[in-house]
Amino acid sequence: MRALVFAAHPDDEVIAVGGTIRKLANAGAEIRLVHFSDGAEGYTTLDEKHTIVDLRRQETGQVCAILGIGSYTNLHLQDWNLQVGNSTYHAVIREIRTFKPDIVFTHTRADYHDHMTVHDVVTDGWFHAPLPCAMDLGPVWKYVPLYEFEVRQPISAPSLIVDVSDTFDAKVKAMQCYGSQLEHVGSIFQMMEGRAKERGYLGGGLYGEALLRTTFHPIPVRNVKDLMKA
Repeated sequence: MRALVFAAHPDDEVIAVGGTIRKLANAGAEIRLVHFSDGAEGYTTLDEKHTIVDLRRQETGQVCAILGIGSYTNLHLQDWNLQVGNSTYHAVIREIRTFKPDIVFTHTRADYHDHMTVHDVVTDGWFHAPLPCAMDLGPVWKYVPLYEFEVRQPISAPSLIVDVSDTFDAKVKAMQCYGSQLEHVGSIFQMMEGRAKERGYLGGGLYGEALLRTTFHPIPVRNVKDLMKA
């Protein structure tokens, strides 16, 4: 299995689906992470302004090692200025057609600012990747499940609850690597544990992570027996 994760900023992937990523890696999946922003605005003192991007890159490398992420890239776009447009569509389509994932993850639109933009561009890029357009970006790739994840705002009606009871410790350890951001995100570990327990309760486990399967492209069913699989 190949899993492709699109996130706005370094740390979003851990907060949202760190446990799921590690669970996929434990099952032998090849995982690729794509960040849209390099996090240049994530400094807390002026002394950090010119070093924060490199620091966050180093932190992400540590996170990838903990969660089992095999490859990583950053599009180096600006915080608070992520936009839906030709260049970002192309970036998403190229990533999908090159990596050829079996499953894709990104933000829910119920979240805020840059996260909403990434949701929009990934959803539309995912929709167009299997279509015969922009063929200079590589051969078309099939439609695969696209799941939305939650960072700040919870998903109101999840499609799935992934039991991450066995990988929650790795999620916490990965978040600790993003030390440069802990002052920004406040009581993040309290939130992560509380939400994971709430989601775990819904899914019948100790800790869980919520996902919402997109309906932007409907699931085709050609045999009534497939209704049981959809």
